[in-house]
Order: sequence, then C-alpha cells, then structure tokens
Amino acid sequence: MKTVFVLNLKSSIKDMYLLFWSILMPFAAIIALRIFLPSYAVNYVEGIIAVSVFFYSFMTTAFIALSQRKRGVYNLLHATPMPLWKYIISISSSWAIVAIILSYIVLLFAIVINQLNFSFKILLYMTPIILIASLSFVFFSFFISSLVKNEGHLSMTANVLMIPMLLCSNAFFTMEKAPNLIQYISRVNPFEWFLNGIKSAFLNNFSIWGESLLLLLGCLAVTLIISLKTFKYSDQ
Repeated sequence: MKTVFVLNLKSSIKDMYLLFWSILMPFAAIIALRIFLPSYAVNYVEGIIAVSVFFYSFMTTAFIALSQRKRGVYNLLHATPMPLWKYIISISSSWAIVAIILSYIVLLFAIVINQLNFSFKILLYMTPIILIASLSFVFFSFFISSLVKNEGHLSMTANVLMIPMLLCSNAFFTMEKAPNLIQYISRVNPFEWFLNGIKSAFLNNFSIWGESLLLLLGCLAVTLIISLKTFKYSDQ
C-alpha cells in the first residue's frame, strides 16, 4: 500500500489538470474579486477553496482513473495479491493529500492578496474536513469513471453532476431566498456539507463543524462501498 501511495502521489503532483483547475483558476478568481469586488472578496475565500478541492478530487481524479483503466493499468491488479479495497484506498489517500496541499496553497494566496487575519486553528479544523470530503469525492469519481468509455462522455457526466452541486450551495450565492426545492437539494448536497465544514472552521463554529464532519463521514462510507461495487478493471 505504501509503495502505491508514494508512486501515485508523485505522479499526481505532475498532472496538468491539477495546475489549471485547482491552482490557476482559484488564483485568477481571488485576484479578480480583489480588483473588481474588493468589499466582497473576503467572503468568497471559503467557497474558492471548496471549489478548488472539489474540482481536483472529483473532476481531475475521474479523468486519471479513466485514463488508467483504458491503458490497462487496472488489469495488472489481477496479477498482484493486493485486494481491490487496499489499492483504491492507497491511491485515493494520495489524491486526498494533494487536495489538502492545494487548499493550503489557495488559502495562503488568499491571505496574501486579501491581507486576511489568520490563525493556525483554522488549519487544525479545516484539514480533517478536506481530507474526508476529498476522499468521498475521489471514491465517487471512481464510480463515475466506471460508467463511461471515453473522455467526452466523462466530461458531460461530471458536469451534469458538478454544476447542480455547485449552484445548489452557498459557495457564491445565498440559498435563503431560493425556492424550497433548491433549499432542500442544498441540505442534502455533499458539497454544501463540505463548504459548511470549511466555513465553520474559519468562524470557530464547532457545532456546525461537527455536524458537517459526521455527514461527510457518512458520505465517505457510502461512496467507498459504491466505488468498490462498481469498479471496472477494463472496458471489455
């Protein structure tokens, strides 16, 4: 498990999807908000961090999983004694570590650009939320990648799922005056649980933080089971 974890961690850091979706785009958003909406820029830091982690943990890893399956990487698992669950947890853990590092980079950039007051207590409570949420999204990305056969279908499927999850959250728009149906979707939206966990870490709201953590743990268990049950070794 350790070898798989280390090798996957090294290859993940070199990925160009990572550079664009999870670093350059959040940086551009932070700078744009600082220039054009300086009075609101601070309010969107948590949302930008959450979106950055979400894009990497779900979109980027789904493409990597599909690519590895098409290249026959997963077929090699039949020749090893490693159980499937150990393999999935190993590579998912390495991707989750990358997601945590990404969140730190985006947070540091936001602190510098917006001149935010920062406490290491924020990292203490933010890190487990990001770890559990990113693992959940990675496990779910395995499920999504198993449903499609090419990158075009994967992009369409991922967008169909991701866009409603982003829009039905308080990342950039408040849900207070949204229709009842949208508010209900927001309450059962894993991305909203993730976002609430990050916001509560910034606000030191431990009751919401604990609630978000428990919800994400439940999501983690469900997505892990789904990823194991639907895992495809090849397209044949």
